[in-house]
Amino acid sequence: MEKWTLRARKEIWFVPSLYALASIILTAIVISIDTVFADSVQNNLPKIFFTNVDLSTTILSSIATAILTMTTISFSTIMVVLTTYSSQFSPRTLQDFMTEKTTLRVLGVFVGSFIYTVLSLLFMKDWLDEQRVLASGVGVILAVICVGYFVFFIHHVARSIQVSKLIERLMKEGLATVKKKKLLYKAEKILFEKMDIPLSTQDKVELTPKATGYVQVIDAEGLAAKAKEHGFHIVFNKRIGDFVTERSVIAIVYFTKEKPEDVDLTAFIEVGEERTPLQDGEFALQKLAEVALRAISPGINDPNTANNCIRYMSRLLMEFGEVDSDAITYLDEEKEKRVTIPQRTFEEILYTGFFQIRIYGERDISVVLTILECLLLIAEGSNQEIKDKINDMWEFLVDSIKEEYFEPLDIKMVEEKKRKLSELLN
Repeated sequence: MEKWTLRARKEIWFVPSLYALASIILTAIVISIDTVFADSVQNNLPKIFFTNVDLSTTILSSIATAILTMTTISFSTIMVVLTTYSSQFSPRTLQDFMTEKTTLRVLGVFVGSFIYTVLSLLFMKDWLDEQRVLASGVGVILAVICVGYFVFFIHHVARSIQVSKLIERLMKEGLATVKKKKLLYKAEKILFEKMDIPLSTQDKVELTPKATGYVQVIDAEGLAAKAKEHGFHIVFNKRIGDFVTERSVIAIVYFTKEKPEDVDLTAFIEVGEERTPLQDGEFALQKLAEVALRAISPGINDPNTANNCIRYMSRLLMEFGEVDSDAITYLDEEKEKRVTIPQRTFEEILYTGFFQIRIYGERDISVVLTILECLLLIAEGSNQEIKDKINDMWEFLVDSIKEEYFEPLDIKMVEEKKRKLSELLN
């Protein structure tokens, strides 16, 4: 299911195409009413919806022009937003706006309504001159809907370019990925454990991808069902989000019985040109770090935005700590281990989140204090194992603070944060 979701999100035309198809069906229904069932329908609907052919043609022409204008303005607005995202936030955040349901739904409504009006005009024939038609009434309703969506889209764009909304959305992307893991664990479909290689096997086969790119989605549940059917345990060498080539060995399939000849397992693995947060929650964390880095760059110089990103990163890191393990193993219906996928440990995720911010924010006291505050927030409520890992990161970050960059009062504030964190970790 997630593979189809990914493909639908990658292709911007997919959702507008569905609306276009729906508009063609609606046009066929309305034209059928006007040409075949006109007498019976006109007696059951208000007469205000029906007009003669000349007036209907005028109305539909005006609506088509207006919808095309709104569509053009919407596309122009989208380009402005994309430019803003790319220059001020991060190029990786472009896909977040373009694949949003709101953006695709608005484009779909405009495209569908325009197709309806054009097709309806095509069927406004001379032999309908003596008959009142429904097409213009439906067109007016669609026009009102388009105006509503247009106003909503302008409001949505105004909110989307607010960096606080972008930061919150990125955090929720990462949280959604962790939530899926928790639900699967609660349903006893996965285990959090160390990498496990089957001992009793008859044969093993190396699995390579069909394309070069990032591992975007692994249909682990589908693989588990396939593994149960053919008797194998597949252990991945690559994690979701890793870059691979056609020569990379991404997994090893261990067969516990005779190996079948026609099993294509690469169909369960999606490799694409860019990372996606659908199963890769760490990618959302990376995008938050990139927004923070862009904010503290000399060209923008907005440390408060960077500090906001770091605080939201703490919320995401708390959830990563709750699912910390070397790997995730998926079980079949009989609770047999079938698919093992490595994942980034909590130490790796912490390092990925802060190693660049530590370098570029080392001279900004507000960024240094916020990083220490972030470690405090993560440690609160975490178990002792996670606290020990935070302590390692604390030593890495604190040792890199160069006191010669700051004034005595700055050092006093840093020492206060260090004292609180030391008490919490100990």
